[in-house]
Amino acid sequence: MLTDLCSPPFLSHSIESFLIPVGESHQTPLHQHPATIELVLMLEGAVQCDINDERHTASSATVLVIPSESWHEQVYAASQQQCGYQLTVCLNSDLLPSFIAKWPPVIPIRDIKRLKSLFVHLQHEKEWPQTDSHQIKQQLLGLLFTFINRSTITQNTRNELSLEDLIGKIKNHIEENHSKSLSLEQLANQFQLTKYELARLFKQVTGISPLQYIIWCRIMTAKRLLQTTQLSIALVAKKVGYKSATQFQAAFKKTTGVTPRSYRIHSISSSNIKKS
Repeated sequence: MLTDLCSPPFLSHSIESFLIPVGESHQTPLHQHPATIELVLMLEGAVQCDINDERHTASSATVLVIPSESWHEQVYAASQQQCGYQLTVCLNSDLLPSFIAKWPPVIPIRDIKRLKSLFVHLQHEKEWPQTDSHQIKQQLLGLLFTFINRSTITQNTRNELSLEDLIGKIKNHIEENHSKSLSLEQLANQFQLTKYELARLFKQVTGISPLQYIIWCRIMTAKRLLQTTQLSIALVAKKVGYKSATQFQAAFKKTTGVTPRSYRIHSISSSNIKKS
């Protein structure tokens, strides 16, 4: 069987660089690859490719994707220099990322230098004994596929990823500064948002408000101090950011269902039972 050409648990592949000088044309006649997907990284020039009777043009800084079993032919014109890499990967449904099936025929690459470096490293691995470089080749192929897939992500998805990163930074800031005086206005100014944007976006990602997260961080720290120190309730309250012991005790009981003193007594009792 043709699929037996793959050698589990590894992805079999072939990679070659190409350079076609100005004034020379090159044509690959009609053919198909029954068991491999073909990727052409264009660094300079452009290639015209008919895939299953549909014409596509891949210019510089793009990747041409030719699925397995697709009838195709390629033409490299003589009007400009053409160079890049041709990579064919033997299909193995258990190892190839599922997102490859959703790739369009031509993918513009935002960071072509970084992608080129992956192709270069993969080609250099051909010089090493196969038994010594299998793992590196598989890792490079995985990185290469993932990097190309990044360029297929839509603007909306990129915005979602950026939002998660922003909220992650806000959470980290709260975690490190919850013992200080923090307000919605201060956080909003810190991250160049309005307080309404901050409240809406934070809850959209985390499910709670920024102020609820500040309280949660303070109560978690207070629990730790009550369990591991002999600090007074008033001093614990001050250390976690409350202006008064009364305010702290009210917040603690509302969050945990018990007073700080009861929590400390129960924690010490539980600890003694475990030690005995």
